Amino acid sequence: MNSELEAILSYHQASKHGFKAYAPGPRFLEMSIKPDPFLNYKGAPLLKLDTWSEEDIKSELLPTYEQAYSPEKTGPSGLNRNSISQLFFDSLAISVWKKTGNASWALRINPSSGNLHPTEAYIISGPVKELLEKPAVCHYVPLQHALELRAEFPRETWEKLSSGFPKGTFFIGLSSIYWRVAWKYGIRAFRYANHDLGHAIAALTFSAAGLGWRTGLLADMGSEETGKLLGISGGKDPEKEEPACLLAVYPAGKECLSGKVTPSALADFEKLSWNGVPNRLSPAHVEWAGIEKAASATRKKETSYVREKKPELKHERKAAGLSSAISGSGIHSGLETVPLRSVIHRRRSALEMNNSAYMDEASFYGILRRTLPEKNPVFETLSSGPFAHLLLFVNRVKGLREGLYIFLRKTGEAEEFKTTFRPDFLWEKPESCPYDLEFYLLVEEKLHHFAAQLSCAQRKAEDACFTACMLSEFEEPLKTEGSWMYPHLFWECGILGQLLYLEAEARGFRGCGIGCFFDDPLHETLGLEGLEYQDLYHFAVGSPLQEIGVLTLPAYKG
Repeated sequence: MNSELEAILSYHQASKHGFKAYAPGPRFLEMSIKPDPFLNYKGAPLLKLDTWSEEDIKSELLPTYEQAYSPEKTGPSGLNRNSISQLFFDSLAISVWKKTGNASWALRINPSSGNLHPTEAYIISGPVKELLEKPAVCHYVPLQHALELRAEFPRETWEKLSSGFPKGTFFIGLSSIYWRVAWKYGIRAFRYANHDLGHAIAALTFSAAGLGWRTGLLADMGSEETGKLLGISGGKDPEKEEPACLLAVYPAGKECLSGKVTPSALADFEKLSWNGVPNRLSPAHVEWAGIEKAASATRKKETSYVREKKPELKHERKAAGLSSAISGSGIHSGLETVPLRSVIHRRRSALEMNNSAYMDEASFYGILRRTLPEKNPVFETLSSGPFAHLLLFVNRVKGLREGLYIFLRKTGEAEEFKTTFRPDFLWEKPESCPYDLEFYLLVEEKLHHFAAQLSCAQRKAEDACFTACMLSEFEEPLKTEGSWMYPHLFWECGILGQLLYLEAEARGFRGCGIGCFFDDPLHETLGLEGLEYQDLYHFAVGSPLQEIGVLTLPAYKG
């Protein structure tokens, strides 16, 4: 085992919560050093983007939420100021301001652990009508819904950079500032920041789908190369940005097989003059050496996998055909008239849930079906996997017995799980379950109190209609690909979380991600030993209770 893999496995064990002790974190929250949730580059030219009012969003009936899963049918939008504005407005912008007493805070389209938002976003593009006269790198500023012009570069460089990608492609880069999360959550912040990256990737993918675009992860890019393109210097500053990934955004219906940009373009970026200096987020900091070790161990080197168009497998065609038939009939989906942008903008985290509300079977199975990777553009963004399966505490779903279930997101895995889990599990498929879904009852019992106990005693896990625990393949992906795969496992869980948020919202429910949970106690409950599978994220879905005493204000004035 190499040193990087040893380091990340050591971090994973050290960052686990247990019944006897939580993972290391701050003893108290020192509010005087609370990080600013908004990064800006002082001195960089600011390019304002278009905004939409709540009334504007409600009036847009098309595209529908259902159409987001087939963006090629929408037809690609032109690359201009309005479409770039909408991409960011529907993915990473402020959704509303909340106010109670003298305190006010912003919520965003993309959720974040503790609303701390460690993720920063950049766009790298050629000329954009009414926005960019020259190819440029810009930093997105959600507070003003604007772009900060970090650098311009020659068209020749852009032609080299975009060579091999479909016409109309541009790039979105994402980074993390771990200090923003470590201030509150300590060593576990590295996990949460990578959950947030998954949510951001999915938010961008849904927003792009509404414009007839797709997103693809440039999985062969190295961390250093991504940092050069974004103008992130790194260093040892506690507030430094850690480059995470680069996404290609391109017209749906086109094929994007490139896993990285042309290496010859990178040399041009090393010569660029960058505008602006990042603002200081905190006057003082607390060092979390474990996070730096984890970040160092997972920095990725460039790779050169050969990517080919994958032939459609027989079981994928079957599943896709069934999914299409269900969607077309409107019997099980019911989402054909639900506007996509309305769903995106009304998404919130349910802080409390109604423990007397039930979910109907059609909605429940419809949500499970959406998490399957076949023909789902949100999962096509990732180049590997799926790795995560859903362990479900079903509390209140009509027609289903209360208890512990598992939903397998890859076919043919049931026998392996049966040999890995406790031998006394039932493995019964409910009579109402569609034949193509691998969904099994493991334990028939009222377990809502236990669901809450495993989620750090958070009541929402008990009051939800169901709570999902994302049980991911763990040791094998890390050994096969390397320690850099560790964040990717959390990205997949974050993507699943964002999908569950929107699915719940579209169907009249609400969700909430849960990053605080007891890792090994759940593994012990299942009879798991070793690191073959690990619990990486929890998510509750139910009927929300109304907030009391909190005002909701528009995201942007005017």
